[in-house]
Amino acid sequence: MAYLRGISGGRNVDTTRNFNRASVMKLILENPGIDRTRLAEATGLTGAAVTRIVQELMNAGLLADTGALDETGGRGRRRTGLEVAGNGGYVLGLGILAFNSSVALTDITGRTIDTLAVEPSQISDPTQTLDEIAAAAKSLIEKHGLREDRIFGAGAAIAGYLDRQGEIWERSPYLGWPAFNIRRSLSDRLGLRIAVENVNRCIAVAESRMGCCRGAREILLVRAALGLGGAIISSGEILRGQNNQAGQIGHIPADPDGPVCSCGKRGCLNTLASGSAILNELGISNSSNGGPDQMEGRERELRNVLSRSLENDTAAIGAISQAGDALAKHCASLVHSIDPQTIVLTGPLGRNSTYCDAFKAGLERRGVACEIVTAHETRITAPAQAASALALSTCVYSPSFDVQQLLAAEQSEAGEDDGVKALVL
Repeated sequence: MAYLRGISGGRNVDTTRNFNRASVMKLILENPGIDRTRLAEATGLTGAAVTRIVQELMNAGLLADTGALDETGGRGRRRTGLEVAGNGGYVLGLGILAFNSSVALTDITGRTIDTLAVEPSQISDPTQTLDEIAAAAKSLIEKHGLREDRIFGAGAAIAGYLDRQGEIWERSPYLGWPAFNIRRSLSDRLGLRIAVENVNRCIAVAESRMGCCRGAREILLVRAALGLGGAIISSGEILRGQNNQAGQIGHIPADPDGPVCSCGKRGCLNTLASGSAILNELGISNSSNGGPDQMEGRERELRNVLSRSLENDTAAIGAISQAGDALAKHCASLVHSIDPQTIVLTGPLGRNSTYCDAFKAGLERRGVACEIVTAHETRITAPAQAASALALSTCVYSPSFDVQQLLAAEQSEAGEDDGVKALVL
């Protein structure tokens, strides 16, 4: 993040204060124990401005002192460190997928408090599915006895693609849902500010900020499951494309005479390198199309094939290895063109050693020399936790975070406590 360097012309005072506050909070999150002097140096703000911001955040219950710093020599008041208060607030992460949907509760330091798996009773029905996911989210809040005003928002990692404005869930190949306003639908159910993003992009951002490739600014993420999905981070930002559809590597043309893809075209990379391609190669399934019910059956079949490969089943190993090499072959040109620092391979196939080995060996043969991280070797952020990271970034460590409303709530709470004490006395 490029931290704000002092007052910027053209912004009104409130907007500038919000940017400065967000910069201070993020610096403290990334550097627990940092003191006010170092904060002023890092942000370019005056010591007085930093002191005012820090005091405001402490009054809101968002920061805490870590105690006096260990200093040798010198006189005067000893400096104290600062940290984000984990109990200062929380966000929700919603993983809304064709399979393995879940909800995560995370505090504002990024620590996962609790998770809850959600098994929708009718995955093809978006209304019922969102009702059940929202109910699971509310149950986590109730379970931990949290104040509603300390839940700052929710992120949703979805198995689909949004419109340019990030509001409308336009396409969901494996769910078959119609286009609808997913952000509004979740906000109405939860009464919270909502941030929504494609699941692959959520995971890529989470890994770049706090995971296996923290600090990397050029990343290609591939999520290999029944279908292939991807995300590209360029210069530290998600590459979205003109229509917010960038990253769909599963639909890279690979074989013009190949099988029909779920998109209706022939020979997409999905038909050669995905979980569906493996099932087709083994004669278990001869299609990548179908609704949620058919896809659920194929997902179980894929899990079974992956298990067979771990038991040295030669047919399973051969099909999986072939798919991994096909992914490498047709991604090599993309890798050479975008020149990433790190390639991240995740998803069910990304956790399989045979697929990962074939993918890495295939890229190496084709001259790719960048770092390759796989879910087989490294723990990759789960969708619900990645959605929590999205919520933190959008709803908390952001200039749009409404600290004044939180301060007003704290003052009201304090007033009620004083009134209770007066009655008791």
